[in-house]
Amino acid sequence: MNLNKISKNVTEKNHTYKGFNFFHDDDQQIFLTIARGEFNIRGFQNKNLRMKLKEKTTSQMCRIIKRLRVHGLIRKIAHSYKYHLTTLGRNVIALGLKLKELVIIPQLAIQN
Repeated sequence: MNLNKISKNVTEKNHTYKGFNFFHDDDQQIFLTIARGEFNIRGFQNKNLRMKLKEKTTSQMCRIIKRLRVHGLIRKIAHSYKYHLTTLGRNVIALGLKLKELVIIPQLAIQN
């Protein structure tokens, strides 16, 4: 249910934000990065994500962070520039990555 929720487009203030796809390399890299343990303790900022995702510019990271917020995967820490994963975000990312690694990829390998 939650995986289905984040894969759909969301409209906020007449702007549509696309859903997430666990099979798209960019989305998977974003999920792997924000699920890192160091970010669960202290939270993360745009610059922290850019250090891990070197190919992304500041403006691209701003759009990614907004997309994560609109889908309810992260929330802003009050009076700071930091964000952290919501419970929904932790559950969805863990479930999505486990399904991909433990079920879908092995099934595809068996079929080939």
